[in-house]
Amino acid sequence: MRRVPLCAMRPAWLAALALLVGVQLPAVAQDPEREVLPEQRQALAFVSPTGLVPLNGKMLFSAFHIASGQELWVTDGSGAGTRMLKDIRPGFRGSFPAGQTLFKGHVYTTATDGASGLELWRTDGTAAGTTRVIDLRPGEEGAMPSELTVFRDALYFVADDGKTGFQLWKTSGTAETTTRVSSIDAGPRAVARQLTVAGKRLFFTATTREHGHELWVTEGTPETTRVVKDVRAGPEDAGIQALTAMGDDLYFTAHDGEHGIELWKSDGTERGTRMVKDIRQGASPSRPSHLVAVGRTLYFAADDGVHGTELWKSDGTEGGTMLVKDIRAGSGGSISSPFATMGGRVYFAATDGASGAELWRSDGTAKGTVRVKNIAPGPESGSPARFAVIGSTLWFSANGGSAMGVEPWTSDGTTAGTRAVADVAAGARNALPLGFRALGDAVLFAADDGHGNERLWTRRKDGRVALIGDPLKERLR
Repeated sequence: MRRVPLCAMRPAWLAALALLVGVQLPAVAQDPEREVLPEQRQALAFVSPTGLVPLNGKMLFSAFHIASGQELWVTDGSGAGTRMLKDIRPGFRGSFPAGQTLFKGHVYTTATDGASGLELWRTDGTAAGTTRVIDLRPGEEGAMPSELTVFRDALYFVADDGKTGFQLWKTSGTAETTTRVSSIDAGPRAVARQLTVAGKRLFFTATTREHGHELWVTEGTPETTRVVKDVRAGPEDAGIQALTAMGDDLYFTAHDGEHGIELWKSDGTERGTRMVKDIRQGASPSRPSHLVAVGRTLYFAADDGVHGTELWKSDGTEGGTMLVKDIRAGSGGSISSPFATMGGRVYFAATDGASGAELWRSDGTAKGTVRVKNIAPGPESGSPARFAVIGSTLWFSANGGSAMGVEPWTSDGTTAGTRAVADVAAGARNALPLGFRALGDAVLFAADDGHGNERLWTRRKDGRVALIGDPLKERLR
């Protein structure tokens, strides 16, 4: 989980000077409630980079600095080319940008300028081009936009205008083109979430007094926005989760009150919304999880009550939904991570009972479901996680054993081609890398520097890994 310094959440701060790249900041630009070391005033001593999004050959992200709080930053992958993009909320309180999403040449985010609450902003990568789109809920509370999702020719999001609750909205990037799409149970308790595009439809879940939290769909207009089906009849929730597109259809998990939590699918109509298979028959749940699509096959983990949590696949029919392999024989189960897809295969962490949780891959057959590499031999677990596919390479975090903690790794799907990228936090300390994103020939990611600070790093084309920013020797508390 991303760590945000406690100082980022304190409201009683003084005003600060603007952050100047390459110049050490004066001592006055800090939270008076905390001790600040001189090294933390360096211009590039930012921590907690998150939400990396490429734009015009550079990478935009949110990060925390003692002088400015959490703000938008930009980098070309070098120290000299890294700077705070704009101090949206001047001073050290921070504007808390989050949810960065690329749409038509701009990156959209939520932020507060201090006068208004959290609202929708956008940037073209310049300070002058970083502006608020609309103040949907004037005042300090803000509309709190979230779930930013590109669908057709607009950016969709969930926001609360203070009158109708958290509804579905869309924008083309201006205040004039920002309109409300849904009128779900209009009132302050309305909640919409889990926006997922499947073909020509945008699915989401929403709460009403009549149906509880159920599946909804829209084609982008108020007239086409409707509840798909009351999966669990009445006001009780169906517990719909894990919305995943495969072609034009949506797959998800739900319980209808008769069966447990099982795999469901929908084509956007009530008649075409049904349970795919009662994997664990009766009221007990099979709890499908980690749903991913590879072509026309859906992979997921599930527990049929006999084999434990194992790898399953489905073509959308009851007969075509089956266990791929009982990796750990018996009822113990094997799956311990979300899935990633690369080259027509699915990758995940699993244990066969003899070794710990290690990197496995599957082509959808029992024979083709094999361990890629025993990263931490013996009873220890490599515990690969935080997967990202960049080109034909799988990036992930893994525990290399007692001599090397959790560090960045890559794999081409072979044993020989699975190796540690670098020992970022030297020795047994854990770097806990995440958020791998490509920038030209480089790969950027966030990782602990060994002192408790989550920093931004780059793995260059020549294989070298370097810190982007000024080094810190102590933890920023």
